Formats: sequence, C-alpha cells, structure tokens
Amino acid sequence: MSSTRKPEAGKVAALPRSRLHLQFLLDNGAEPDVVLYRDAFMREPVEASYPGRAVDLGRESLPGRSPTSVLATRRANAAYYRSVAALLQPLGIERLILFLEGEPLERFLMGLPEIRTVELWEDGLSHYTDLTSPLWYAARGAVQAAVGFYPRDILHRRIDRSTVVVRDRFERRNLVLKSPALPGEQRDALLFVGSPLVEDGIIRHTRFLTAMRKVAAASPIAVRYLPHPRENLARLRADLTGISNVEIEPNTSGLMEHAGRFGYRAYAAAISTGLLDLGRFDQSVYVPQMFGCTRMARALRQWPANPVRLVDDEQSLRGFLAQH
Repeated sequence: MSSTRKPEAGKVAALPRSRLHLQFLLDNGAEPDVVLYRDAFMREPVEASYPGRAVDLGRESLPGRSPTSVLATRRANAAYYRSVAALLQPLGIERLILFLEGEPLERFLMGLPEIRTVELWEDGLSHYTDLTSPLWYAARGAVQAAVGFYPRDILHRRIDRSTVVVRDRFERRNLVLKSPALPGEQRDALLFVGSPLVEDGIIRHTRFLTAMRKVAAASPIAVRYLPHPRENLARLRADLTGISNVEIEPNTSGLMEHAGRFGYRAYAAAISTGLLDLGRFDQSVYVPQMFGCTRMARALRQWPANPVRLVDDEQSLRGFLAQH
C-alpha cells in the first residue's frame, strides 16, 4: 500500500521582484522557506542569498501580432496560473511576503486557499504615493485582462491594505534597509540617479534632453549620470554627449554598491527610490518638475514622510547645490 506524505505546514514564502526586495529580506532577518522569483536575472542573487530555496514561477505570456494569437495567449495564461497553483500547493506555504500589490500574479497568489497571512513589504516610492495616473494603471490592467492575466481587481493600483500586514520604512517604520558602506573615495561632483522616464513613455526624449541641460547649467560642479538598468544607453550617450559637464557613470553593480565606492557632494534624481535607499537625505534632492513630471512633483510634495527635498527649477537647484 502506497502512502502520500502531507506537506509540512506553516512555511513562509517571499516573492522579491528586484535586488532591492531581496536586500529588504536579508536586512530584516527574514528566513523564508521558499523564495519565489519570476525573471532570470533574479535566479543568481536568490540562489546566492537563500541556497536551495529558490522556486522559478516563470511569467504570463504576451500575444504576438496575429488576431488568433490573443486566444492562444489567453489559453496559455489560464494554464500558467493552474501550473503555479499546482507547483505551490505541495510546499505547505501559509504565509506570503509580497512587495508589489498591483500585479496579477501577486493577487493570484494572495487568493490561493492555503495562504493564511500576507505581508506587504515596501517597494520604494510607489508604496507610499501614486506617481502615475490611475487611468494609466486601469488601461494597463484592461490590456492584461484581455490577454488572460488574473483579472481580480486588475484595474486598481492598490489592494485593501487592511487585509494584509504592511511593513515599510518611513510611515510604519517597521522595516529597515542598511545604508551603503562608507565610500572609499570622495568626488567633487553631483551624482544624478537615472530613471526610465523616456523608456516608460512618461516623457519624450526631447523633454529629457532639455531638463538635463538645465541640470547641467545649474550645477557648479561636474554631473555624473548613473543610468537606470532599463534606460537605453545608446540614447543616453546621444543625448548627453553634447553637454560639457555631464558624464555617464558606468552602472555595473547598482546604486548601493556604487555609493559604497564613491561619495558625492550631492545627489539628485527626477524620481528614484534610490535617493531613499542611500539615506543621504541632507545631500539629496528630487527635481521631477524640471522634467515636466508635474503629477510626480505634486505627489512627492503631498507625502508627509518624504525625507528628500524637492526643487522645481534651475534657480532652486543652483541654490541647493551652492549650499553643499
């Protein structure tokens, strides 16, 4: 007579979507039994931090250009969610740590019958404030629903946070992130932390170029631009090469490691969680209005716990840099 072994109950799973999320888990002493991941770039860091605990969930499918591919994609995505449920069911997961609250997969996982407790950990700026229009988010959700992504509340940015345990740094203050190591070399320069505003279609690249010229004109010191991983380097080189005091800084290992190697007189960004992660608030400034991101500027200004100063124009940025 054969017997089936019941899964061990009470296990904890986490779904970090970025290296920052993984660092939150490590810095807060989390010991998840299972670490879920979706993208290939997360496989190595997850395995390095939690050996033998990584589980690859893969991704939903996106349709091709033919009309028939939409139907095929819907079938594939229905099968995808079934496969995820079947993969996780034997693992005995009861508590789930998430970082993204508006993604179909996360909401699908929250609805699994074996999940009894969900923790929502901070994802940076987007955790605290709505930087983009709810209409943009609803349109994105409608497209996802049309091709078979998990549909529950897909048009909404936020979940009902009263149903989960929320952890973050600046409001509830029940989460920590270790500051980068003290830099070994100081640079008399402004580090501008890049954001994929052009790549995400938030601003046109001509607006980006105009804004960076204003940043350069306002700075009495050299400007080193640290690209976001999703920014197009070819575009950046074409845009920034003609600005005499702006230089692209190679981003080989991310902002936190870079900040542990080099210190700067000041730090700036149009919009970036990186300025929160650095923790060098007295030296840091957001400049979204200079990039035409009025909604983002308003959202940051209305966030009571925002530790980073905002400036709106070239003159204000010049004054800020003159003090540092």
